[in-house]
Amino acid sequence: MTGAEQLFENAVAWLRRGYGSFRFFVERDVVWTVQTYIIRVLDEQALPYKVINDYPLLSGKRRSICTDLAILSPNGTVEVAVEFKYEPAHVRSDIWPSKFPVVFWGREGVGGDIERIQRFVSEGAARIAYSLFIDEGSYFRHRDPPPESKWIDWNTSVVPPHHVSVLWCKAESA
Repeated sequence: MTGAEQLFENAVAWLRRGYGSFRFFVERDVVWTVQTYIIRVLDEQALPYKVINDYPLLSGKRRSICTDLAILSPNGTVEVAVEFKYEPAHVRSDIWPSKFPVVFWGREGVGGDIERIQRFVSEGAARIAYSLFIDEGSYFRHRDPPPESKWIDWNTSVVPPHHVSVLWCKAESA
């Protein structure tokens, strides 16, 4: 496992351990939380990587196709690209009920993220790529995971308690 890969996986482990201490409203909150954690670790350990959000990886018809988070090596190579999705628990009283569901399951949502990370790697735009879908209330947990992905259940102390499920996918070059 490379340093950048370990850096990201450690950030996810940190997020899992402390999940109950965060209150996310939108996907961007999750991205910001993970990005600031990684920046702190980079600073504390004087690691040579850079972490950038909305980093353009591929050319598209209208605009570049960006990844939610990229960890770059000192020479600018994208070592890790990450796509995030976040679905708040539907019983939360601090989010208007008509907002749910937030995430789409198919190619326009979770499935599209998985296809995109595989494309990032297959086209050489990133060495490793992840798709991380945090399903705070396990609204989607009953669905079969797309190919190459798996559900992971997080035991958390979210108040009020919600069962948090995470759909995890990792793509890497052969």
